[in-house]
Amino acid sequence: MNASDMHETIRGLYLGVFDPLAWQRSLHALCEQSGSIQASLLVLDTSQQTVQVRHMVNRAPDNLAILPPPYRLHSGMPVSGSMPVGGWHIDRRDTTRATAPDQAFRGQALDDVGLRSVMACLVDRRPTHEIYLALQRPASEDGYSEADARALDWAIPHLREAMILRDRTHAVAAQGHVSADLLNRLPFGVVVFAESGKVLLSNAAGEPWPRRLLPGDAADGKGSGWRLSRPFEDVVRSLCDPNSLQPAQAIQAIGADGRAAQIVAVALTPALYLSSEWEGQPVLVSIHENQGPPRAVPAVLRDLYGLTPAENRLAMLLNTGIGLPDACMQLGIKRETARSQLKAIFTKTGTSTQAQLAHLLTRLGGILAEPAGHEAQAV
Repeated sequence: MNASDMHETIRGLYLGVFDPLAWQRSLHALCEQSGSIQASLLVLDTSQQTVQVRHMVNRAPDNLAILPPPYRLHSGMPVSGSMPVGGWHIDRRDTTRATAPDQAFRGQALDDVGLRSVMACLVDRRPTHEIYLALQRPASEDGYSEADARALDWAIPHLREAMILRDRTHAVAAQGHVSADLLNRLPFGVVVFAESGKVLLSNAAGEPWPRRLLPGDAADGKGSGWRLSRPFEDVVRSLCDPNSLQPAQAIQAIGADGRAAQIVAVALTPALYLSSEWEGQPVLVSIHENQGPPRAVPAVLRDLYGLTPAENRLAMLLNTGIGLPDACMQLGIKRETARSQLKAIFTKTGTSTQAQLAHLLTRLGGILAEPAGHEAQAV
């Protein structure tokens, strides 16, 4: 194999971290260089002494290929742990019918497989298993020699490093999938913001919140209908200020329909960054929405009692337990306007106090929250 082919084979091994076809092409190249009809990566369980095939390339007709696993090692193979990493074992015995019990990799019904020689290199040793590169030649060709093994020595370190890199990449990918699934299962919102306000990460419950916290970034340029006890930009600025040792910041958000949410933001330390592309100081935000009445309650109040949108907003906000003065501040209305709206709410709903109004809304919420098909019993 010339230098160009060697470099291309090495390149394919590392590209194989993401491209299985590149990995297969490189194994095929090693197979060709050694005059083999088949190359396999075999994983030996050191406690059970059983072997499983991890990867295989085949240059032979079907009747000359080693059959699929399981394989079991016989006494002629090196004892686990006795071979140095990078060392070679050459088994030159025939694997025809007469010597089938002594073949190196015993498979299922190999009587028709005409293999003369098996050559295996210990590529890597792990706490629970060993990984071998195994090459096979047919009976029609000469068996392997020490020179054949030495001719492939250059590839073994690259094969080992590529496998380690591949395993680590797959492990990180698997952890990423699990983490994403767990994040999406959380009952509260999670969003990671860059210092600039860019969203770096969000779970399903957190997706609506960037435009609620930073309404100026909304596509339509309009407000989100949520009022914050403090501008979120100030929270991010405070957490990202190197001169301010603020471990966390908390604010409250009130929706137009009276829903409330508590928002807690913390600055991530460099050790917790999930991506090297996260420039500046990322901020982790968790959003916990209060469990208020079902969102269908405002529509029922409108249709059943004729409440206007403004009266609906006030009724739902008062139902969270806050007083009329605080409701006026959060809705941005005057005290006289709020009193006028509250009087109209009492008249339309047949109530006379905020306690009676809250009781009515609670009953409506309980009815609307009942599962479909459930029939309420008269009391």
